[in-house]
Amino acid sequence: MTVRTIPHGLAPLLELLELEQPQVVTAVQVADLSRQAGIEWPADLVVRRLRERGWLLPLATKGVWEFAPAARAGAFGLGDPLVELRAVLARDSDAPYAVAAESAAYVLGMASRHPEPECIGAPPGVRPPKSLATFRIVRWEPQVPMAAREGLPVWSPATLIAFMASRPSGYHDWSNVGEWLQQAASAIDPDDVARELGGRSAAAWARAAYLLDRGGVTDRAEVLMRRVLRAEGPHYLGDRSVQGRYSSTYDVIDSTGLEVGGE
Repeated sequence: MTVRTIPHGLAPLLELLELEQPQVVTAVQVADLSRQAGIEWPADLVVRRLRERGWLLPLATKGVWEFAPAARAGAFGLGDPLVELRAVLARDSDAPYAVAAESAAYVLGMASRHPEPECIGAPPGVRPPKSLATFRIVRWEPQVPMAAREGLPVWSPATLIAFMASRPSGYHDWSNVGEWLQQAASAIDPDDVARELGGRSAAAWARAAYLLDRGGVTDRAEVLMRRVLRAEGPHYLGDRSVQGRYSSTYDVIDSTGLEVGGE
């Protein structure tokens, strides 16, 4: 246990930070909280004093720090693998990044396996900051509202299924999809999947319908299939060099090894 001292004159600020318990704080937030606490020091001086004593911890994102509350018993980070995403979004709430792909499945509480590295979604053409370099970046711009978990934007199940169907190789945890596919499929509105698939290939639509069917919602799968013209297949889901399961209904060959429920 490491004893941290409270910088002279900054006790009221630390009281506010302990009350609010932010995971990350920006320079602007430090300045605002300082004013609320009646502290007239420059924000950079406040930050320097708090960093010197281990209350604010450095991050790769410039102008943002992780707050280490007293309950942490030392100048230690929480170990949050998504902390740099939090920092980027704290600095710019309109930044177009979200928890994506297998990370979304985990944060939504569906997948039990923690992905490594974590995956973040970004629209095509957007260049993520260097502070996000340790994440795997996938290119996708959600068309339906995202979920919110643990203070972060997260792809919805509809976005997740549409992405997996459109870019199967972009999802890196197919071996564990079977444990959560039924849960996700039962919560999905096929209209949302259709919005995500707008303008994409017939193969993507067929694979999405196949995934919904495997998730036990055949009626919703049929809704998708009625909205797209049939294209000559077969449509591959997974490695083409590996023998897979063939679905004549959707003309899909599934070589991902997907096993759902008690199969």
